[in-house]
Parts: sequence; C-alpha cells; structure tokens
Amino acid sequence: MKNNMQNGSVLILGAKGMLGGQLLRVFGARAIGWDREECDITNFDDTKTRIERLKPEAVINCVAFNDVDGAESKVDIAYRLNVAAVGNLAAVCKSLEIPLVHFSTNYVFDGKKGEYDEQDEPNPQSIYGKSKHQGEIELAKMTDKYYLVRTAVLFGPKGESELSKKSFVEIMRELGEKSDTVKAVNDEINSLTYAPDLAEAVKSLLDDKKPFGVYHITNSGQASWLDFASEIFKVLDKQIALVPVGAEEFARKAKRPSKAVLINTKLPAMRPWQEALAEFLNLKP
Repeated sequence: MKNNMQNGSVLILGAKGMLGGQLLRVFGARAIGWDREECDITNFDDTKTRIERLKPEAVINCVAFNDVDGAESKVDIAYRLNVAAVGNLAAVCKSLEIPLVHFSTNYVFDGKKGEYDEQDEPNPQSIYGKSKHQGEIELAKMTDKYYLVRTAVLFGPKGESELSKKSFVEIMRELGEKSDTVKAVNDEINSLTYAPDLAEAVKSLLDDKKPFGVYHITNSGQASWLDFASEIFKVLDKQIALVPVGAEEFARKAKRPSKAVLINTKLPAMRPWQEALAEFLNLKP
C-alpha cells in the first residue's frame, strides 16, 4: 500500500461532532472536515463522487445514528446511517485503495461476559447495537483496509453541530447546578473514553500504519454511572448527595448490557479515565 500518512490528507466525516472536532485538532493542516452541509453520507452516489474527486489518503467516519433509545422507533434511519452508508464508504475507500476508520460501540455485546476483547463475538440487544454490529459486518465485507474502533461512553468538549449530544459529564454538571441530590444508575458498568485521547490514538493507528482490523480504544478502568457521577462531582468540588438506583428506575426503550467493558489487547493502555476527566473539567471555559 503506497500511503505516506505523515503527509497525506485525511477526510473526517462528521467533523462538527465531539470526536470529529478533536480529530480535526490532532490532524491539523492534514485534516479536511466535512459535516452534513458538505456531504450527506446517506446520498451514496454524491458521497462517492465527492470522495473520489478529493482523493484523500484516508477517511475517518464519525457519522452515526447514536440515539440509543431513539433507534428503537427510527429503525430505518438507524440502519441507513449505521449500516448502508458504512458499506458505501467502505466500497469507495476500497476503490481508491485507502484505509477507512469507522467507530462502533460496546453495545454490540450482550453484557453476559462483562469484559470483552477484540475477538469476542457480538450479540447486541438493542436496535442501536444491532445496527452498529451490522455496520461492522458491512465494513469488513466491503473492504479489507479498515480500522474498526470500538469505544464507549465518550466525553469531552461538545462538538460544533447542534446535533452533537451532551455527554454524561455535561448532564451531571447541569443537574448539580439545579439540585443537591442526583440519582445515578449503579448496575450498568462501562468503559469510559475522553474524546481528545481517542483522537490521538486514531491518529497513531494511521501514522504508525498499524495492522488493519478491530481495536478497542477507551481510557483505562471501568465505572458504573454512579461511579462516573461521583468522580465528576468530586473534581468539581460539589457536595451532591448521590442516590444509587437500578437501571429500571429510568424508563428507557432500549435494552442495555449490564456490564460491557472493552478490553484492549493490541495497543498501549491509555491513561485512567479519572485523570482524563480531571483534565477535561479543569479546562478553562
């Protein structure tokens, strides 16, 4: 593969989202960022034409339907964005002989095993998880030059797009301003991921020309939502009474795994999530 990633341009799709914004930052002058205004990836022919005209050295796809509960009733759009569009992007990248970086989720697992490495077999329990898993299958079917990055519970600076979701950190910070008592789920456990750290790791995948395949990239450690909330308020130095509750306390349409921690066996471990969280919360507004 003739691909000098040190100098080549990198196309970032979904550039105004949280992760897209951090990828723009780490790739700097090499980055070309497209969001919905520049390219609707569900318009397959137009997307193909635009990417072929640009001829980037790599494509990073940050576009997804990631409303976990919303996917239960918006099945068609979830599958179009998370499956069909991924297959189209993979086919375009294969024709140009360039790598595609695509992101998936710990929600492709059912939670029964608790901790999952890159070789474990997915068994998703929700429409969102099923669509992301089908996207993984489509990616591998349409190209062999891919990096499938599974990650979980992303937090960091909010993306520019109005569609960029608030992270759990923002939600907790706002709740802590309104009340001195906050309920948090204590029987769902995940890995946690700081968007700037994930962006740096993705840059290393491409620049170091790591072998293609599946990678689990999160910060080190694991946490329940209660653990996460507790650490947020600790860093913020806010005296909040946290009330542990079961997942059934909140009416949510989608079934979530009770414990789906992503184990990384291929890359150097990233710093603990607590350290990344402290850095994020101590950033100057």
